[in-house]
Amino acid sequence: MKKNTNLCVDLKTVMQNDVLLTLKKSYAGVLTRDYEDHFVFEESVHRVCVTRNPKLFDGKCVSMIRKQDGNYRCFLKKMELAREEDRDKFALRVYNELIEAFSMID
Repeated sequence: MKKNTNLCVDLKTVMQNDVLLTLKKSYAGVLTRDYEDHFVFEESVHRVCVTRNPKLFDGKCVSMIRKQDGNYRCFLKKMELAREEDRDKFALRVYNELIEAFSMID
């Protein structure tokens, strides 16, 4: 995942219920770049089903999601450790992936 901040852009929103974007609320939809420095976000129609938490990072050992309340949660994936040195390598991979995942939320 690569991050970027677009400065001085026009953003038009087409929302289902909210007139303005609400702070710390996640919206499902499509963001389209019409032309230079002009974007349109169209919110998708709400379904009756439960909204999943968006996955922000998906590594080989760790994944990170953003909960609906704005909190972040990290999960360890299935691990198979046969030898002692495998544990050390795995712990280092987990550490490196956590650092990478945390950089996504800065």
